[in-house]
Amino acid sequence: MTNFANSYIKYVNHLEQINEAAKTDPVKMVRQVEASYHQYLGSIAGEIAQDPEKNRIILLSGPSSSGKTTTSEVLKAMLQNQGVHCATISLDNFYRGETQAPLLENGQHDYESVDALDLPKLEECLLELIGTGRCDMPVFDFRVHQRSEKTLPVEICENGVAVFEGIHALNPRISAPLPQDRLLKLYISVKQDIKDSSGVVLSHNDLRLVRRIVRDHSFRGTMPERTLDMWPNVLRGENKYIRPFKSVSDITINSIHMYEPCVMRGLAIPLLSKIEKTSPHRDHAVRLISALERFVPIERSVVPKNSILREFIGGSIYENNL
Repeated sequence: MTNFANSYIKYVNHLEQINEAAKTDPVKMVRQVEASYHQYLGSIAGEIAQDPEKNRIILLSGPSSSGKTTTSEVLKAMLQNQGVHCATISLDNFYRGETQAPLLENGQHDYESVDALDLPKLEECLLELIGTGRCDMPVFDFRVHQRSEKTLPVEICENGVAVFEGIHALNPRISAPLPQDRLLKLYISVKQDIKDSSGVVLSHNDLRLVRRIVRDHSFRGTMPERTLDMWPNVLRGENKYIRPFKSVSDITINSIHMYEPCVMRGLAIPLLSKIEKTSPHRDHAVRLISALERFVPIERSVVPKNSILREFIGGSIYENNL
C-alpha cells in the first residue's frame, strides 16, 4: 500500500544562499547541515526505540551513493545509546558471485538485479533473526568477487533490532515472506537539486554521481571515466529495481548535504580534468566541472568524522564498516 503520509525534509537549495553561507562562516554552515540531518535520524531512532519488537527488522533501501551504509551506522549508534541493541547488515554479503547473476539481452551479467542475491539464504537469515535473534551470515569477498568460505555470526538481544541496508532492501521479493508487523521500511536518497535563478545547477543524480566518482577513485582505484561509463547502467538498474518500490517505505530520508559541492569540488574537479578530450565522457565531465566551479570551496577537514560525506571522501569513524 502506498504510504500517503510519507514525506521528507526539504532544505534551502539555492546556489547563492549556499555560497553566501560557505563564504561567511563555513564551519557554522557545516555544523547546521549536519545537526539537521542527525536530528532527523534521531527522531527515527526514537520511534524505533519506543517499540523495538515492532521494528525488529529495519529495511533501508536507496540508490547508489545515497549514504545508506553510514546512515545505518549512525542509527545503530543512536539506538544503542537508547539501550536498544542493533546489528547492521549489508545485503552485499548475499551476492551469489561474479558469474551467477542473471544475464542481460547483450549477454552481460546483470549485477543490479535482485536475482544477483542469494534470496533463499537471505530469507533464511531474516526469519532466523526474527525468530531466534541469531543467524550465520555469508560474507562476500569483493577482492575476488566471490562468496567467502567463512560466515559471520549475527546476534541481536531480545529487544534488539537489525538494520539490513542495500539497494534491494524494499523489494517485495525480500520483504513479502516476512511478518509485516515486525518491519520498518526506510528509503534514502538525494531528494533535491541545487538551483540558481536560471534553473538546475547540479541535479540530485549529479550530486550522487560526484559522490561516487570521488569514492570509486579513493576506495576502489576506479578512474572517473570508468565510473561515468557505468553510470547509465546504474541509473537503468535503479529505475527498474529500486524506484518502483520506494513508495512502500514508511519513512523517506533526504540525504542531501547542501555544503557538499563546496567540499567535493576540490576532490572531483582534478579527477574529472584528467579525462581526455577524445573521451566520449569529456562533455559530461566538462559540465560537472563547470557546475562545481561555481561553488565556494570548503576544506574537507571541516567535515565531521561521522558525516555521511565521509563515506565518499574518507576519514569516517565507521570506515571499518563501509
